[in-house]
Amino acid sequence: MMSLLKSAFCGVASRTTGSSITGLFLDHLKVLSAGLKTYHQPPDYSDVVLPERPKLKFMNKVPNLKKVKKEMKNLNDIRGPAKNGTAFTTGQYGIVALGGGYLHWGHMEMMRLTINRHIDPRTTFALWRISGPYKPITRRGLGKRMGGGKGAIDHYVTPVRYGRLVLEVGGSCELGEVEPVLTEVAKKLPFPAKVVSRESLAAMQQKEAEEAQSNQNPWTFKMVVTANMLGIRKVLSPFDLHNHGRFSGKFHNPGRVPGTPDTEFLHMRSEIHLKVTMKPSRASERASTRGPKMSGKRRQKRLSQDPGPSRETCETQKQPQKRLGKGGENGAARKVKGQEKWKLLPKTSITALESILDLSILSVLTMRGKGKDEYQRHLNQLKDRFLASCAQLKVPPRKQGDMLQVSRLHQAESKKKTVGQRTLQALEDEVRTVVGALEQMEVKMDSLEQEIRTLRRKLEDEEESAQEILQLSENGVLNLPALPPQVTRELPLQDRMVKDLDAAALASALHSSAEVREVRAFLELAHEQADQLLLNTQGPSAFTGPEDSPTRDI
Repeated sequence: MMSLLKSAFCGVASRTTGSSITGLFLDHLKVLSAGLKTYHQPPDYSDVVLPERPKLKFMNKVPNLKKVKKEMKNLNDIRGPAKNGTAFTTGQYGIVALGGGYLHWGHMEMMRLTINRHIDPRTTFALWRISGPYKPITRRGLGKRMGGGKGAIDHYVTPVRYGRLVLEVGGSCELGEVEPVLTEVAKKLPFPAKVVSRESLAAMQQKEAEEAQSNQNPWTFKMVVTANMLGIRKVLSPFDLHNHGRFSGKFHNPGRVPGTPDTEFLHMRSEIHLKVTMKPSRASERASTRGPKMSGKRRQKRLSQDPGPSRETCETQKQPQKRLGKGGENGAARKVKGQEKWKLLPKTSITALESILDLSILSVLTMRGKGKDEYQRHLNQLKDRFLASCAQLKVPPRKQGDMLQVSRLHQAESKKKTVGQRTLQALEDEVRTVVGALEQMEVKMDSLEQEIRTLRRKLEDEEESAQEILQLSENGVLNLPALPPQVTRELPLQDRMVKDLDAAALASALHSSAEVREVRAFLELAHEQADQLLLNTQGPSAFTGPEDSPTRDI
């Protein structure tokens, strides 16, 4: 009844209202009913197929292997994004990992018991997207000093990376029915995770791809690391160089995507610089010569091991310094040829440097909770000193670079790159279509060749049968079926006729037959007609009666 009222009201509203609100009334999910309660259209689960075992299966605590190899306690298997298991297979909802971590057998058993108790196996199913525990873990890691060799294996775990689906839930159910259970399970996992559906997971992946593709900022993490700006590669690991800072250890940085403005490297570098510059220095501005304090026995052992400087080192130290060049200057401090023609750094480059430094200062201050004024004052002083030194810096005219022009050129090149990628994608699509057409033609050719082979076989069979028929016709021998065997010997027809009938009986049978009678009657009529004709032509003298005719005796 409610559906009929909704459809009727929608039809009336679409006829009476204007074009501005037509879409609102035509939407079956947004019906403006007069005091009637609106309901969403129920989803269609006709295409859902339940498996034979709808519940989560039991995971083995120990892998079924003959001999397990002991591994190092490294984080390579949980760092970075997952390469497989990031899309749904048959379910509609699931739990996705937002960071790396290790799943123990207890976590899997917790998920299995919690979900199997709350789902209805008649309408809902659940399945694993991860394998059972297979990585061995010992109490003490490899490479540590301990007697008696490597320790025994304590337990097994399953590594999980960012973006990996842990499990799936599907069937004739909505997200509101299974979300509380999945949320409770996700909170107990050893890494951050959340509940997703097919639509939300696709939207999350699409958002990450769009953010990585739409950004046009030239100062990216990859560019900064490649150019080794501020010596950033000294404090970065190979893992950071590979993943461009998107992952710190086993955790995912949601704010860092490829191609976005990168300020964390400046924050990291500024922190290192602050630690070095704000450390209390010595009054004499010289390096410390006093080593760490040691106990008495250790100090005596150290002195016994250090016999003092050798003779060779003393001789090398006593060698005079190298001769200076003309004017009393060393070779490294000589003037470069053409240095008189150098000019000061342009203002455009100085303004670009100032904007970069301001951005880095803001990024550092946002990460600090206390003492922002002191940090800001110190960083501004460093910035002013650096810009003042840059204003007095002379650069060669040929190598004088305009950083704003470089950024514009980089943007232009990035636009060209995007256009080239689009054209390349179009060419790839065309190539795929051509390859698909060629594959279809190959399939058709194969089918035609198969038909040709079958027709050739039929033709050969017909030729063989025709040759057999021709050979039979040339030989002149008929392959007639054999006569059935005779049990008793029968007499010929002539003998049987002689034995059965007598001559007199045969004559009487012939005279008494109806055919003979008809012939006689016909002959009599013929004679009568002939006699009448003769009488009319010759006269009465030539007439002879039927008694004298020879046919009467027959």
